[in-house]
Amino acid sequence: MNKYKNVFVTGSIAYDTIMNFPNEFQDYFHSEKLHQINVSFVVNKLEKQLGGTATNIAYNAALILNEKSKIKLLGSIGKDGKDFINFFKKNKADTSGIIVDKVLYTSAGSVITDTKNNQIWGFYYGAAEKIPYIDFKIINRETDLLVISANHKNSFLYFQSEAIKNKVLYFYDPGMTLTWITDKDLKEGVMNCRYLVGNDYEIAMITKRLKKTVKEIAKHGVNVITTLGEKGVEYYNGVIPVKTGNHGNFRLDSLRSLPSTPIGGGNDNILLIPGFKVAKMVDPTGAGDAWRGGFVAGLLMNHSIKDCLKLGNVMASFAIEKYGTVNHKPSKKEIEKRIKQL
Repeated sequence: MNKYKNVFVTGSIAYDTIMNFPNEFQDYFHSEKLHQINVSFVVNKLEKQLGGTATNIAYNAALILNEKSKIKLLGSIGKDGKDFINFFKKNKADTSGIIVDKVLYTSAGSVITDTKNNQIWGFYYGAAEKIPYIDFKIINRETDLLVISANHKNSFLYFQSEAIKNKVLYFYDPGMTLTWITDKDLKEGVMNCRYLVGNDYEIAMITKRLKKTVKEIAKHGVNVITTLGEKGVEYYNGVIPVKTGNHGNFRLDSLRSLPSTPIGGGNDNILLIPGFKVAKMVDPTGAGDAWRGGFVAGLLMNHSIKDCLKLGNVMASFAIEKYGTVNHKPSKKEIEKRIKQL
């Protein structure tokens, strides 16, 4: 059983422009003219926010922990990124691993969301091209966890290869990298991680490209987490192969111990946790990152896996009630209340 002391969070640190389109995208595409798209969406709401995968994950985890230096950011910002340093320090996240580029601008993303919560993104990497090199010796292989989330190709693959080489436990969140990562690099990242996380579409893409089922991936000791939006989350517990004498055998890597009663059709390797239903969804942007922040915070607090999953679902529910990705700020009491209701 691993008791985590610190979480190092890698990923994008970016300014987000968030827009709402008051109709459905599908009504404005001509199925026979998709080879020459020329579409303009007039939005009725626009907000500019601090965001990025690393920002969102670190914010949610630090919000729960409320303890300085447990969450350590590893990322890059540009000459216009001072707001991020102030924001992270205010929210008790360690910024010593952030580098500042004096020439490039900070990464920036723009998203348009329609009435069915479909989204179209555009992204500028900017300063994220610069890799925040660190001495991996500062990461304790026994007690620290590295989060590898979507970022510029250089940074993403650097942290992936270094984590594997240095045998660092890592939480693998390829997400938006699936549009460019090779099958070889994806397989290497997945098969060496401690946790694999993605929404149902992303996990389906990963299993298709690797030609392996979730069960087969789990047999390599990978705990596979599939987020299902309002339906909640599915957790497939990894099985680590161990040798006993001259025979191969398997043991469950329970990590935070699964419940003794079977869950999910008689398979006690699977946990299914329902989502928390909110009265009104305002903006789905950042819900996945909020989930990840809640989950890793639970690991740091030595919660059971079941409670970590609940905490992820609850943080996602708070995120979608606010416009933007880091504007929710629930109290400890509010978080606990929702956990009890799941």
